[in-house]
Amino acid sequence: MALKKEKRFGLLNKYRGIFRQAQFKANMEQWIILSVFVSIALFAICFSLIEFLKLPVSQIASLAVLLSTIDLMLGYPYLKALERVNQIEESLPDALKQMADTLKAGGTYEFALREVAISQYGPLSKEIENALRKLEEGDNLENSLSSFAENINSRLIKRSIAVIIDSIKAGAGLADVLDEISNDVREIHRLNRERVSQTLLQVIFIITAGVLITPVVFGFVTTVIELFVKSTAQLAASEADKLASFATKNYIFFLMQSYLLIEVAASSIMISLMKEGKISKSIIYFPVLLLIAFVIYYGTVFLAGAYIRI
Repeated sequence: MALKKEKRFGLLNKYRGIFRQAQFKANMEQWIILSVFVSIALFAICFSLIEFLKLPVSQIASLAVLLSTIDLMLGYPYLKALERVNQIEESLPDALKQMADTLKAGGTYEFALREVAISQYGPLSKEIENALRKLEEGDNLENSLSSFAENINSRLIKRSIAVIIDSIKAGAGLADVLDEISNDVREIHRLNRERVSQTLLQVIFIITAGVLITPVVFGFVTTVIELFVKSTAQLAASEADKLASFATKNYIFFLMQSYLLIEVAASSIMISLMKEGKISKSIIYFPVLLLIAFVIYYGTVFLAGAYIRI
């Protein structure tokens, strides 16, 4: 019980850290409550419309609306935080190079940091300003840099700052170290861009096949099956045969929609592995892709049915 409680609060603390990283102005608890409320409200509306209007739509669509809404709302601060971290990482090589040049010209550590803080490095300059503020308050350089690294949820930043701190403690030439780190970080960014570009076609293929084409095919198949079942029901000798035909049709539709859900989940996992290298990140893609797939599926069913009735 204690372990579950610690894990729950650990997730909340991690999400609070994401809020801080994103510099989101809303209150975290209020945003979570609002996200859950809006998601449940849209789920209830979708569920009610399907039930009371007798729409030819499975309640899996209501589930897709619920998951997509809560994923988009709760994931928005994460996307903002990720964008901010990416901006800091992209600015890091140039900032380190500038610091190295300043140190080579005879400047001090504090002066080098101040030069970066007043330069146009976006979020990185703001974080450097916070580190400088700690220096002005009497903290030493190592603690200021450590605080700077802790405020940014980036493994690259933490490793770079750890190397810089170790170099300062060892008394090594920091200017040369900063030059080497700058080159290494720039090379890492180049490799990441190559990896993204090399997997882009595969990601597009997975999305096209699993989220766009498959729902269209299933939509046409659904329309054809429904047409055959209606024809069979009209020729049925008894009411029991008609009910059996419709029950079989509903079972087939349920299987197709369940398969569509499973396929979208598998596509999300593959995209997550290719882009992020982590299965856990598939939760970001799955709800949105699921909603897109069902919208295309039911859109195809509606258009194909309208075409047949013409």
